[in-house]
Amino acid sequence: METTEEKKCCETKRCCCLCHKMPGVFIALIGVVILLTGLDVFGRRAGVVAIAVLIILLGLQRTCAGACKCCSGAGDGTCEKK
Repeated sequence: METTEEKKCCETKRCCCLCHKMPGVFIALIGVVILLTGLDVFGRRAGVVAIAVLIILLGLQRTCAGACKCCSGAGDGTCEKK
């Protein structure tokens, strides 16, 4: 019997893992930091440091995305489970 996660993944042919949602989260956070820096909620230096950290995390996440056990090594997010 399939678990809910396996069924959800294989029915849509797309992986629903958190690792594929994180780039969007990081991009949204970068936008929030830019907005808060523009509104002078953050200082300019704090905003630049926060954006740099988020970009580094985004790059690390994209580098490690191929390590997802249920996705193909190509990183296209398609499901390999049958």
